[in-house]
Amino acid sequence: MKKKPSDLALLRKEAEKKLREQTERVEELSGQDFKRLVHELGTHQIELEMQNEELRQAREELEALHRKYSDLFDFAPVGYFLLDRHSLVKEVNLTGAEMLGLPKRFLLDRPLSRCLFEKDRNTFYAHLKETEEKRYRQTCEVRVGKKEGPLLHFQLQSIVMEGRKGADILFRTTMIDITERTRSEEQLRESEGKYRELVQSARSVILKTDIQGTITFFNEFAEEFFGYPSAEVAGRKVVGTIIPPLSPSAQAFQGMLAGIALHPEYYQKTEGEGMRKSGERVWIAWTNRPVRDRDGRITGLLFVGQDITERKGIEDAMKHQAHHDALTGLPNKILFKEYLVNALHQAQRYGYMLAVMFLDLDRFKSVNDSLGHAMGDILLRAASDRLRASVRESDAVARIGGDEYTILLPHISHAEDAVKIAWKILDHFTSPFLLDGNELYCGVSIGISLFPDNGEQAESLLKNADIALYHVKEHGRGKYEFYNADMNIRTLERMILENNLRRTLERGELVVHYQPQVSIDTHQVLCAEALVRWEHPELGLLNPFQFLPLAEETGFIIPMDEWVLRTACAQSKAWQEAGYEPLCLTANVSARQFQLPSLVGLVEQVLEETGLSPEWLELEVTEGAAMQNIDVTIANMTRLNAMGIRFSIDDFGTGYSSLSYLKRLPIHKVKIDKSFVHGLLTDSNDESIVEAVIAMAHKMRFQVVAEGVETEEQWELLRSYGCDAVQGYCAGMPLPAPAFEKALFGTPA
Repeated sequence: MKKKPSDLALLRKEAEKKLREQTERVEELSGQDFKRLVHELGTHQIELEMQNEELRQAREELEALHRKYSDLFDFAPVGYFLLDRHSLVKEVNLTGAEMLGLPKRFLLDRPLSRCLFEKDRNTFYAHLKETEEKRYRQTCEVRVGKKEGPLLHFQLQSIVMEGRKGADILFRTTMIDITERTRSEEQLRESEGKYRELVQSARSVILKTDIQGTITFFNEFAEEFFGYPSAEVAGRKVVGTIIPPLSPSAQAFQGMLAGIALHPEYYQKTEGEGMRKSGERVWIAWTNRPVRDRDGRITGLLFVGQDITERKGIEDAMKHQAHHDALTGLPNKILFKEYLVNALHQAQRYGYMLAVMFLDLDRFKSVNDSLGHAMGDILLRAASDRLRASVRESDAVARIGGDEYTILLPHISHAEDAVKIAWKILDHFTSPFLLDGNELYCGVSIGISLFPDNGEQAESLLKNADIALYHVKEHGRGKYEFYNADMNIRTLERMILENNLRRTLERGELVVHYQPQVSIDTHQVLCAEALVRWEHPELGLLNPFQFLPLAEETGFIIPMDEWVLRTACAQSKAWQEAGYEPLCLTANVSARQFQLPSLVGLVEQVLEETGLSPEWLELEVTEGAAMQNIDVTIANMTRLNAMGIRFSIDDFGTGYSSLSYLKRLPIHKVKIDKSFVHGLLTDSNDESIVEAVIAMAHKMRFQVVAEGVETEEQWELLRSYGCDAVQGYCAGMPLPAPAFEKALFGTPA
């Protein structure tokens, strides 16, 4: 092991001391003692020379180490400074000088604080003072401004050099360039600020939750919309705060949280109820996605919501309209069928009995004919109220048309339970109705079918209850009867009528009458609708309601539609060839015919055979028929429209259609059902519905035709709402072709 330079210097001094002492003794000694001393002196001289060699080698190694240290010190990746308590630079490496943009010689014995941005100097002095007081490493950030360019940001770390008792305090300070990091942080803060400003100013509800459904963020619009300050909802559960507990929306939200764990790429759009602080319920369309941390772990959900309360209100109103009778507010045939199907599932599962009642009002037609439709509507509403009051809360009462009602008794133990309800209804109808000062008596007849005795399907139960009602009406009215197999005699009568109906084409008993559609402003005839009639050899001219339901049921409606279409097109072409102005004719297409893939080919064939240009043909289909199979509907209507044929929707407002589909169809006009027009002057609900339908149809660029217009008052009110055209006795009655030709055209040109 080599000796340290300090040890060699001590050895040398000791050797020189011994040499001097021996020399002094030499002078006093002689003989052998002198020789011995000379020998020892030579030995010490040799040792001294060896020590001098070791000292030289040690110095060379020390110089090499110093050079190495200087290189490491100067070219270290951080700046190194040795400072006194006044920040005078006692030592600095090359990196530190370059960071400050100054030569080392300029920095030595000058205050480091002069190189710093003026506003940061006090921060630097406080940093040195804190380092001296606390005696452990302290950190601060300062800026340096060069002559050119932006401010540079540096991080300083200082520590007091120990082992300097009695000496001035010195600090060992390192400097790291954090300019890029600081700029990145500033850019990030600016980006976050812009994002936060965007989020806060957005007119959408934006909130975040953790994976337990606790609110962690609430933007300003959410505060405004729900009525909660963000501080009040922070840390609270979404369900119970802004989503009503025990609601379908709450269950859906819990499903979202569960979906995150099962499907990491979970993304969903949904609609649900919300709850304001005031307790008011609202509807929101939510878009949500998972929130992840830097490691990709899901930490919660981000929700963006739009207020759709108004839209839901319109949809609910339209859905209610589609499923409820506009006059009485009772469920209609569609909704009753749904109730019945659901009740049958429960009855089959748990072994219940249920009953279906078919009712109609006795002598209602005479009231309608003698006192008018307005009084008839008042009577229907009053009768509906009595029916509702006669049944249990669990029972369903529906008006299926005219004066006909159905009642569902979903859970009974014996047939006697249905008898009790029937007697209660009959008893309620024994007292007179007081209508506008008039005392009217109106009884009720009831047919009843039972599950499972009289059928296990909704259709069979309704049909058999109707058969029972028919039997009551044939045998005195004002009572009830249960269905039994002997009542099927009526079915035989229907079979006879069906056979006669099927032979109408062979016998030439079908005829077409034409009814004009007239401009509400100019009274000009815009087009004519082709209406089928049956010239029965024994019963005379039958209106469509007397045979079309049977034609629909038996399928005869398909050849009947084809015959009417061909006849109407041929007649239109004949009028044109006779020199009359071309007139567009409207032909009805039944639901069965409309859903056939062969419809397009049929229309093409008819137009080719008759020579009629497609622009003079309009096809009319009911709202319900158009919605039955929307894919087929869109395909058929698109192809036919491309040929130049226009479409109108009949009975608009009585079916249940999706506007999202309806707007995709090439529809030219819609027809308001006459049931709404009849109540226009007496029922504010009908008036509101008609006004809303006209406004909505015009928004969708449809023309509007009102059916069943019978009075000038109805005409003028419809005109005030912006209705385009009318059809009905006030505009013109349905007439056979010769009479219609004479009324419309007079003498040919």
